[in-house]
Amino acid sequence: MSFKDFKRDCFIKDLTQITYKDKYVLKCNLNDDESQKQLENLDNNQYYQQNLLSQSQNDYMSFLFNQSLQEEEEHIQNNRLLEKFEQISKNNICKNITKAFFAYLLDKINDLLTDFIMKGASQSNARKLAKNFSQSFNHNNKDLQKLIHHPKYGKALEFYLTFEAQSWLKNSKVQQKEDHLIYINFLKLCCCKNNYSNYLVSYKKSKKDFYSS
Repeated sequence: MSFKDFKRDCFIKDLTQITYKDKYVLKCNLNDDESQKQLENLDNNQYYQQNLLSQSQNDYMSFLFNQSLQEEEEHIQNNRLLEKFEQISKNNICKNITKAFFAYLLDKINDLLTDFIMKGASQSNARKLAKNFSQSFNHNNKDLQKLIHHPKYGKALEFYLTFEAQSWLKNSKVQQKEDHLIYINFLKLCCCKNNYSNYLVSYKKSKKDFYSS
């Protein structure tokens, strides 16, 4: 029995005991007509409260069941995406996406740096810091994993992947656009569920080991 179930059962038990105690007091202190009327009211109240508790329990169990189904479906979808990612050719895709991300980040037209990453910093100083970061970035999956986990640029990458990357891909001249799209979607998953980012740097790790981690 879970702690929640224990608390619920104790509450019902206490409620029943209180109700019976009230009945006894009424029976001792009131005349027959008054006692009978009050006892009927207590019975009705007890019936209502028990129905309410039963309905709440049913609603809670239904919520848990639906949540479990949703999580299971999400897990299946995520692992299907992982399988697709595993099967694609990854030559230059990481480099293409990260270069496009930094180009967008350093573009003077958007305010992502000052509005989202470095609030309060001047545009020139923010661009200087971001440029230094991008120049130190090696366009490989190991650095990409670090970028995903970065407290500032990681969120910027997630923003870019969610709202801008597909537009870039559509207008770009890169080959294997379908593979790029799978890669982008997998990176979005990595940003949301960081444990999947381990797969970026562990190609030799088996699916079985990864799924169980």
